Amino acid sequence: MTNVSSPGHSAPVVDAAGEGRANRFMLVLLALHRATCLAPAVATGAYGAYRSAWANLALLLGAVAWNLVLFRSAVRRGWFPTPLVYLDVGLAVAVLVVVTANLPTEVADAPNWGNGVAQAAGSLAAAAIARPASAVASVFALLTAQAAVAVGYGTSGAPVLELVHTINGLACFALVAGFAVRYLRRVGRDLDRVNARRLVAEAERAADHARYVTRLAHHRALHDTVLTTLTLIARGGVDPRLPELRQRCASDADVIRGLLADRADPEFGTLAEALRHVVGEVSLLGLRVRYRGALTPPHVPSPVVQAVGEAAREALNNVVKHAGVDQAWLTVSGERGVLRVTVVDRGCGFDPDATPPGFGFRHSVVDRVAEVGGRVRVSSEPGGGTCVELSWPR
Repeated sequence: MTNVSSPGHSAPVVDAAGEGRANRFMLVLLALHRATCLAPAVATGAYGAYRSAWANLALLLGAVAWNLVLFRSAVRRGWFPTPLVYLDVGLAVAVLVVVTANLPTEVADAPNWGNGVAQAAGSLAAAAIARPASAVASVFALLTAQAAVAVGYGTSGAPVLELVHTINGLACFALVAGFAVRYLRRVGRDLDRVNARRLVAEAERAADHARYVTRLAHHRALHDTVLTTLTLIARGGVDPRLPELRQRCASDADVIRGLLADRADPEFGTLAEALRHVVGEVSLLGLRVRYRGALTPPHVPSPVVQAVGEAAREALNNVVKHAGVDQAWLTVSGERGVLRVTVVDRGCGFDPDATPPGFGFRHSVVDRVAEVGGRVRVSSEPGGGTCVELSWPR
């Protein structure tokens, strides 16, 4: 949102990003224009043929001091205060008249730096006065002053040519400055709107992604725990009266409470701890797991520990649900810079080419490991058991 001070008030200008850049750019251009108008007069001030060299020097010093005050205020506020712009127009008219009166010859025969001051004031008025009618009136006042000086002090032989030559520069610079600042501000506002829409779209995409990640995590947690337990009970694969199953149900209920309370998943310090926890969980479903973890690497990043541990649990869940056996092997190694976790069973097996991976295996095993930069390889054949290898390059 842009909050611009209204004409006649000196409140600071607070610009949006695009308009602020436009204002700063135009401020630099207007400062350079002022410098080019005053520099020749300052450089030749001591050599001009003036009626009073001291009066001319005083005018120059006053003009330089005023411009320092004007532009210092503009830099501090971000743009030119409207009252100072009107004052600048009045001072420019006064300087033009006094400098012209201080010339010993006709204005056409001697350099009149008052015209440059009037030209710079016209550019500033056209650019800095927000109300178009007021900006036009200010520029018109400067044009009238220049015309009066040109007619009153100009060469009598060509008054029309002198008049056109004098006011042409002021009118052109004022027109360019007024158009440029309004065009640049409009472009800045358009860019701000585009950027705002882009930021909103990015925020919405980020929120959608966060919701998707949360939903997927919930789906994985429910699939790997509660759904697995309920599926086994529904199929009659386990005796619901077993204390181990009741313990498993209590653990699953705690998982649901954690999801409802948005509690973070428990984190394990090492991969060995995570895998021992997994073995303990699946043992409650009647699966005996022969765990071989002597070669488990001691230092594995926490995200990898979490992903590999959960993927290994789902691979063991699949043994319980699909292999038709009550025994599996879980082996860990870390040779040649690659972490490998292997789950093997001697169950019924399947044809990997004819059986596409289901939701559980795809999301809870393959995708989990891939998210931390690892890979999953499945080897199986009907009647020959199944081997699931999780690998992660260390």
